[in-house]
Amino acid sequence: MNRVYPLHSIGFGVSLLLCGQFAYAHGEVETQIGTQVSAAVSATWRDDGMLLQDGRWQIPGVLMGGEAYPVEEGTTVDEARISVQHRTADGVFGMLQVSSHDGVSDAEIHHAYGGVEFDTGPMFITVSAGRMAAAMTPANGEHSSDRLFSETPLPMDAFLGRQLNDDGVRLTLSAGPFQLGLESWQGDGFPANGAGDESGDVYLHYLERWHALALHAGMWWLQADAEDRADTRYTASGHSHGSITSDAPEYWFDGRTEISGVFIRLNGDFSRNWQWSVEAQYFQVDIDGVIWDNTRQVQWIADNNGGWLQASVGYGDHQVGVRWERLALANNITGAAAHNMAELTGLYNLKHDPERTGLLYRWQLRPDFALRFEAIEDAIQSDSVQRFALGMIWSVDLIAL
Repeated sequence: MNRVYPLHSIGFGVSLLLCGQFAYAHGEVETQIGTQVSAAVSATWRDDGMLLQDGRWQIPGVLMGGEAYPVEEGTTVDEARISVQHRTADGVFGMLQVSSHDGVSDAEIHHAYGGVEFDTGPMFITVSAGRMAAAMTPANGEHSSDRLFSETPLPMDAFLGRQLNDDGVRLTLSAGPFQLGLESWQGDGFPANGAGDESGDVYLHYLERWHALALHAGMWWLQADAEDRADTRYTASGHSHGSITSDAPEYWFDGRTEISGVFIRLNGDFSRNWQWSVEAQYFQVDIDGVIWDNTRQVQWIADNNGGWLQASVGYGDHQVGVRWERLALANNITGAAAHNMAELTGLYNLKHDPERTGLLYRWQLRPDFALRFEAIEDAIQSDSVQRFALGMIWSVDLIAL
C-alpha cells in the first residue's frame, strides 16, 4: 500500500489554526519544579468475568488487538505503577514510569520521555519525545486508578486496543484556553502495529474554569497504516495474561484506519461538600483494507462509531456514578471467502451492537485510599451477563523534592 505520512497531510489545516490570535496561557503544561515520585495500585474482586469465545475475548464485529484484555472472575491487579518525574526551572522535563496493568503478569516501561518548553510570549510551545500515551483525548492516558470505573471504556478497547502508547514525538502549542497538539508515532501501537508503518494524530483542546465550573473539551483525528498486523494478545509476542490460554487463529490485516473523535468533560461544585461531573465521548472509525491468512484474502471496509456517557455526584467522601457505553458496527466484507473469514476474525456480529451499563459507589476512606463497588450489565456479546465488583485504589505521592 502507498504510505502517506499523516502529519504531513494535516499541515495545511494546522497552519490555518495558528493564524488565530489567542491570549497567553500554559494550557495543560505542568509547572511544578523539582522531582516527584508517585505510586498507584488498583485491585478488584469480581464475581464473574467477561464472556469468552474459544478462550479469547472478542467484541463481535471488531478486529481486536493491542492490550484489550478481558476482566476475569476473582481478584486481579488492574494496575500497579510507579512514576518518577523531574522538571527544571528552565522548562526541561522528563518522566519514567514502570507499570503492570489489566491483569498481565509482567511489568514494563510504560512511559519514558523527555521534553522542553518555550515561552514565546503569544504562545507556549512544548516538545516531547520518547515512549508515551497519545494525548488526543484524556481518556487515552487513564488507567484503573485514574478512572471513575475500573474497566476501560468499550470504544477504547475496540478501536485503540485499550490505549495508544508508542514511541514518538509530540508538539503542543498553547494559547489562552486553547491547546493544539500534533503527534507522530513509530507505529508499534494499535491500530498500526504491523510492519512498522507510522501513525499520527492532531487535536485541539479547550480548557477553561469559571469559579466552581471546569470544562475540558476537544476534537481530534488519528490516521494509522498497518501492514501484516496480527492480534498478538494470545501469542508468544503478547503479554502473559492471568490463567487464560488460547490457540489464536492466524490472520493479518493490511490497510488504513482513520478515527475522529470529540469529547467534553464538565465538573463543578453545588456547594462546599457537593460535587458533580459529566463526560461524553464519541468516536467515528473508518477502516479500509484487506484481511488475509495463508490461503485466503478478503476486502474489508468498516464504518463504525462508538462512545460513552458518564456522570457522577459526590458528597464529602462518598460518590455515586453511572456510565453507559455503546458501539455501532457496520462491516462490509467481500471476496470468495468473505463468510469464513468473517467468522474466523470475529467480524461477524449478527447485527448486534455491543453495549454496557455500569453503576458505581466510591468511598474515599483516606486521602490516598478508596473503595469502589460496581454493578455491571454487560451486553457486549449477544448473551448479556451481570457482574459485581469490589475494589480498592491506593494512589500516593511518595516523594516531592
